[in-house]
Amino acid sequence: MKDFIMNDEDFKNIEDIKRILKYLDNGKLDIEAWPNALELKISLDKMISEHNKYMEHMKHHH
Repeated sequence: MKDFIMNDEDFKNIEDIKRILKYLDNGKLDIEAWPNALELKISLDKMISEHNKYMEHMKHHH
């Protein structure tokens, strides 16, 4: 399992991006300017999941 540790700044950036995605979903931003918003959300979810798996692995095996 590769090392994947996120710091506080990473989590802050993710929250900022999620806020942008929420604005897109609510029609407050031009969706045409953000054509890859869904892919971005999927990527963020995957990144958070990998971090959580790594942290769980470290908790139980190290």
